[in-house]
This record gives sequence, C-alpha cells and structure tokens, in this order.
Amino acid sequence: MIDAVEMLETLKQDFLGMRYTVEFDKHVTGGIAAGITVTETMNFVDWDDACDWATKCTNSNTVPFEIVEMRSPDGKVENF
Repeated sequence: MIDAVEMLETLKQDFLGMRYTVEFDKHVTGGIAAGITVTETMNFVDWDDACDWATKCTNSNTVPFEIVEMRSPDGKVENF
C-alpha cells in the first residue's frame, strides 16, 4: 500500500513536473523526535526551488525541523 508521502511525491513528479530530486539531512528541533537527524529525499522544480524551500523551513519559528545540508543529483551541496 502506498502511503501519503509517496502519493504526494508521485503527484509532484507526474502532474506538476517536479522531477528534480534532492537528498537532505533534516534535524528535528521539536516534539518526540527532537535531536534526531534523518536523511530524506524530496522532489522540486529545480535547485533554486529546493534551496528556497530549505531556507524558509530553517528560518521559520513554526517549523519543527531545520535543514542541515542538501545535495543535488548533479553534485551541488548547500549547508544551512
């Protein structure tokens, strides 16, 4: 069975053309998982779109995680 995250990523790729997949390290800052860093992937339009999202998440006072590092499929790396 496909879960909600997989469904969203499929929607983004197939219907919105968001096929640029980045890998990132997310450090959880709130809730039961506070202090844990996990590696995830997500689809974006391009590298600039991914960096914009990561910057907004990291700078927000209401998002319970920070993006530590993001890596593109073509070797770009950004630290936040």
